[in-house]
Amino acid sequence: MSKITICLKKLIDKNDHIKINELKEICKEKEDIFLKLELEYKLRMSQDKEESFEHTNEFFYYFEDLLIGYLGIFTFGGEKAELTGMVHPSYRRKGIFKRLFNLAIEECKRRNYKKILLVCDNRSSSGLEFIKATGAVYAFSEYEMRMDNKGVSQEEKSILLRKARNSDAGEIARQNSICFGITSGIAIMPEDSEKENIITYMIELNSQIIGKIRVEVNRNKGLICGFAILPEFRKQGYGKQALKSAINQLNKNEIYDVALEVEVKNINALNLYKSCGFVEESVTDYYEVY
Repeated sequence: MSKITICLKKLIDKNDHIKINELKEICKEKEDIFLKLELEYKLRMSQDKEESFEHTNEFFYYFEDLLIGYLGIFTFGGEKAELTGMVHPSYRRKGIFKRLFNLAIEECKRRNYKKILLVCDNRSSSGLEFIKATGAVYAFSEYEMRMDNKGVSQEEKSILLRKARNSDAGEIARQNSICFGITSGIAIMPEDSEKENIITYMIELNSQIIGKIRVEVNRNKGLICGFAILPEFRKQGYGKQALKSAINQLNKNEIYDVALEVEVKNINALNLYKSCGFVEESVTDYYEVY
């Protein structure tokens, strides 16, 4: 009799990372979809930080030694959790994801999350079919945007990008609260993260910090995230200057394939990214579970 194993873990390790990516590529080949799994972030969090995680976040479904189902809970802290995952195309319609989903929902309820979001590429017919069956309600959508060129024109700058230091961790947390509503979670130590090809820049105007932007590099691809301009400095062109400067920093290291994510309703940010050469590549939908 074939062996079925459901494995629950706090964090992923390097072997999990490999197996999840293998399953991800199989699913992408079947449906050509974007899977927002946050694997690089999760792997970084697993290094020397296991003791700080008290809860289960990773759910695996194995057929013998083959990973055929995966679901992960992703949260920056606070009262909101995102659930995303996948099932091997050859093993669908067997209740695999439903079992993982039910386990994850039980875990989220134990942790008293006020909002639970299911995350799915809006081109995934199988994913959207499952979400519909749960009764989850549409909340919002995000574009994944990408640019692939040999640099952007640099305007005359009044701002400066300065590499963040560990002493900037408090200011980074403050801006995350103001700009993104993130009020808790693991403190970001920029100098430590730089060892993993993740660089946070503080955006300065006349030596005053007015925002931040983070760039990540993985396999010759760049990701821009955590981009914030404090409210009192918006609509003055500083965001565009900072974004172009960050792109040029990547280009100097011969990184030309650059991606970012933006909520569809955030028209100002969307127009800013388009003006710098980004185009929409996929749309990820978020559904709230009740």
